[in-house]
This record gives sequence, C-alpha cells and structure tokens, in this order.
Amino acid sequence: PADSNSNNLIQRKYLVMHAALNGAASSSSSSTNSNNNNNNNDHSRSLKRVSLTNSSITCNDGTHAGFYLRKQPNSKKWIVFLEGGWHCFDNRSCRARWLRLRHLMTSSQWPETRDVGGILSPHAEENPYWHNANHVLVPYCSSDSWSGTRTEPDSRDHENNWRFMGALILRQVIADLIPLGLGRVAGGELLLVGSSAGGLGVMLNLDRVREFLVNERKLQVTVRGVSDSGWFLDREPYTPAAVASSEAVRLGWKLWQGLLPEDCTKAHPTEHWRCYFGYRLYPTLKTPLFVFQWLFDEAQMRADNVGAPVTPQQWNYIHDMGGALRSSLDNVSAVFAPSCIGHAVLSKRDWVNIKIDDISLPAALRCWEHSTRPRRKRHDKLKRSTEATTTALQQQQQQHPNQRHQQRHRQHRLQKLNNVAEAGSQPAQRKRNHLSKEQREERKRRRQQRQERQRRKQRRRQQQQQRKRENEANNNKQQQQRHRQPLTAEQQLERKQQRQQQRRRSKLQQQQQLQLQQKQLLQQEQPSSEPQKRRASNSATKPTKLKPRQHLPRVPEKCGLRLLERCSWPQCNHSCPTLTNPLTGEEMRFLELLTSFGLDIEAVAAALGVDMHTLNNMERTELVNLLTQQVS
Repeated sequence: PADSNSNNLIQRKYLVMHAALNGAASSSSSSTNSNNNNNNNDHSRSLKRVSLTNSSITCNDGTHAGFYLRKQPNSKKWIVFLEGGWHCFDNRSCRARWLRLRHLMTSSQWPETRDVGGILSPHAEENPYWHNANHVLVPYCSSDSWSGTRTEPDSRDHENNWRFMGALILRQVIADLIPLGLGRVAGGELLLVGSSAGGLGVMLNLDRVREFLVNERKLQVTVRGVSDSGWFLDREPYTPAAVASSEAVRLGWKLWQGLLPEDCTKAHPTEHWRCYFGYRLYPTLKTPLFVFQWLFDEAQMRADNVGAPVTPQQWNYIHDMGGALRSSLDNVSAVFAPSCIGHAVLSKRDWVNIKIDDISLPAALRCWEHSTRPRRKRHDKLKRSTEATTTALQQQQQQHPNQRHQQRHRQHRLQKLNNVAEAGSQPAQRKRNHLSKEQREERKRRRQQRQERQRRKQRRRQQQQQRKRENEANNNKQQQQRHRQPLTAEQQLERKQQRQQQRRRSKLQQQQQLQLQQKQLLQQEQPSSEPQKRRASNSATKPTKLKPRQHLPRVPEKCGLRLLERCSWPQCNHSCPTLTNPLTGEEMRFLELLTSFGLDIEAVAAALGVDMHTLNNMERTELVNLLTQQVS
C-alpha cells in the first residue's frame, strides 16, 4: 500500500527520525547505573505492576488492563503518566498495528516491573522536583488516544474484534488509586502527565478526572495536567493521496465511541471529532494545563506525510508547519516550545538538559506548578482578625485597675441609657420635637463641651503614663550603669586576645573548607578508570565524610510561563537533541542539516558577508546566533 511505502521511505531517508539522543540517554543511564549500582541493582525502587480491580476493563484484545506503581508513604503528590503510541482508526490500520506493534494492543507480555526515567525517575539528579512523589505509569493498550468507551467489538463487522476502552481505563486507574492514598489527606496534588497520544489523552480527560475526584468523591486534591508532544494540527497532508490526520481522527472517533469533553463538543456541534486537536480543545478546558511541544514534531511530520526534505517545496511545507504550530500556541498560558526536531521528552533521562532562555524544562514546569497553587486568602484574613483580637485583649489586660473600673462604669451607663431610650423612644421623640431650635443648639454645644473635657482628661492621663514609663526606664538604666564595674587593664587585654584567637580559628576553618571543596572537585574531574585498589586504600585510611544534601529552592530563581522559541530554524536551540544521518550513522552538523532542507549555503555565506571556509569552521552556537540576528 502507498501508506506503508511512504512510511518505509521515511524510515530509510528521513534524516530526523533517529536521534542520537536515544543512544546518549542509554549510555548516560548505564554510567548512572555503574555509579549507583547499589541503588539500581535493588529492584525495590522499580515500578510494580498492579491489575485493575474491575476485570471487565481491558486492552484491545480483551486482556486485563492495569498500571505500574511506586509508592512514597510520606508524599501527598501523585504523578500519573499516560504512555503514547499513536492509534488505529479502521480495521485495516488496526490489523497492521497488531502485526507490527502488538505490545500497544495487549497486556499479555507486560513485565512485573518497569524502570522509567524522566519525570518518573526516583533519582534527584534526573528528576529534581518530583523524584519523591508517588509515581504511576499507565501503559497504552487501547489505541484510541485514551478516549474510547467501546466495551464490546462491533457485532456488525465480524472482522473487527477490538475493544477500545482508553477513557474507562484511566477512570478505573484513578478510582483504584484512591484507596492507596490519592486525595485522602488534605493538600494532595495530582499531576496528570502524558506523552504523544498520552499527551492528547491528558487534554481529553483532565476536566473529567478533576470532576470525578473533587465533585463526585469530595476529595481535597488539586488536579493539573501536562501534555507532552500531544498538540497536533489538522492540516492538509503534503501528499494529496495520503489519508489526512483529520480524516483518520474522524473515522477513529466513530470506531472508538470516543468520549470527548462536553464543553468542546458544544463549541463544535457538527464536528465533535475536531476536539482531538489541542488548539481547538484548549480554550474549553477549566483545569490548569502545561503544554510542551517541539515546533518541528516528528509525529506531525508523519501525519502530514512529508518525506525527506530534499526539495524547496518540502522545506517550505515543514517551515510553514513550524510557524503554524507556533501560532496555534498563542493563547496558551503555560507553554514550553523549543525549535527542535523531536517527539516526546518527559520520560527521557536527559529531559533536564532542554532549555529556552537558560530556563530548563523542569524549572519551567515547577514555576507553573507553583503559580497554579490556590492562594490561602481566608486563612490570612482569619489570622489577621485573630491577631487583632489577641492584641486588644492584651491591651485590656495591661490597663490600670482604675481604668478598667471606669470603662465598666461607662459601659453600664451606656447600657442604662439605651434601655431607657428603647423603653420610651416614642415619647422622647415627641418631647424632642417640642424643643425649639435654640434649645437644640444649646444642648449640642454642651455635649461638645463635655466631649472636649473628656478628651483633655484622656490626653493628660496618657502624658502622665508616658512620663512615668520614661522615668522608670531612666532609673533602670542608671541602676545598671551604677552596678557595672569597669574592667581592669589585664581583663581588657585578655578579652582582646580571646577575640583575636576566635577570628584566627574561624579563618582557619574557612581555609580548610575551601581546600576540601577543591579536593572534591579534583576527584570528580579524575577519569572513572582509576584503579579500584587505590580508591579502597584511600577510603580505608581517611574517614568517610557524607556529602551535604543539596536542597533545591521551592521555586527556581529564574522563571517563565510562556517560553516559545523565537528562532524559526529547526535545531537552532543549543539544547536540541543531536541528530544522526541514518545512511552513514554519523552525527549531523548544523550546516549539513540545513543543506538537507534545501538551503543554499553559498547564498547564506554571501548574505552574512563571510566566505565558505569561515562558515564551515564556525561553531554551532556562533552560527545560530548569527542566523537568528539576521532573521530578526
């Protein structure tokens, strides 16, 4: 078929399909394993398989669905990660998926434990802010972008033996986590995360999960979502004969019996399937969502059926795709979109290296998480009112007995006058009406005089108390000075020597700490192939010192909620995953990548005012900065 031929062509010639990042990630993980062999050999830190309590909720082939769990008893945070893996939308595509990607449609080959990196890693150096949370991995086996509700195969089509229960699987996972501790303690937090089809599943189910936990189960839990590489566009494909992504989704929605957010379907009453595209779905969401998206996403390129970009037309189409993705993110309040070629990142072990404007992806995600926390306004008001009441009571207790007696006497007299006024309010009103204007003014003048005399008395009383307090303070100060004996010359000299010795000791301690830090840095820079015997002898002769635990700040110093790459070139971000040429297996240089996109490098050199030799020897960072400045 033409579709499979185009996929084979992409796999053979498409220069962006195989990133060297995967090899680097595996090598870095192996080095991490060698450095932390005690931890990694202990499988107690692995995610353990758990079956759903409702056995009628299954994968595509009818096998039982489930999830993987790593519990942290002292943590209120839960991270539920939805795996991705595209989808199938008709009998033909589902049969092909069963033959080539069977692990995405059945649980029969699931292992008992799983080790996942990135945001599900238990190691602080790989997962700085969420390593000590409760981690849940939900494998993808429904092929429906986590939206299906079809519990039985279609009886009208005998060739269709598949069930699609992605939305039901996720709901049952959340329900099964409640007895395990989700939302059982006040202040709980749930971060629903997903990559690729899982990222789309986060957007489709986020409001429904919050409604289930907060309104149905009445749990005190804050729900947020993170979509990784699940923001797709319904563009026309590059090859006209190919099936458009919008048509595939429309067919799949009917096959899956897809459950879509109600607010979005109201916004698209005649085309409910449009809600599978993030830029149409996002404006209707009520729950906080963070979007990560590569501007040149490999899955979007596959969906658009664009081949290896060797012609100007293909390059223009890919460049327009990046611009369309950037424009579709204009109304997103929290986004991280680097100008790179890639797909999915949150489960990769070096996700901490991705940066925009010197802000890493974990730091940006942490800033957004902190910005969406509910403010404790009522608690602050109650605290302020309680403090004011406590202050008033303390002032009342500090008053002189005569003042308290006078205050009680005034309150008693006011209460008596109020009772008299309430008992005969109408006669008093009639009597007041018979007073003349001069009598009323005279009464008012006398009342003002009485009030003025009371104010003068109060000011004199306050002045007397102030003078009394000042006199007592002066007397105490004089007594202290009188009892203090002057130091002799020997005592003064001895005290001076003690201060000098203390300064010397503190300075010596600082020098020793500095030398120790320099020695540790030198040891870290030494190659890992140092003989084990020498290390053992050093550890035997010198006492082992525990390294101080590095505490990360609650919120990173440098934050940003909308981080969109300004550069429109692919791979112009310094932290982009490196790419390899599948024909040669070698890492591609930046100029080689631009040449593969059909860019005339000689014209670029002429436009920049440099010769080809200088351009070829220019470092990537310098070249990217130069190109970016010229474009802007």
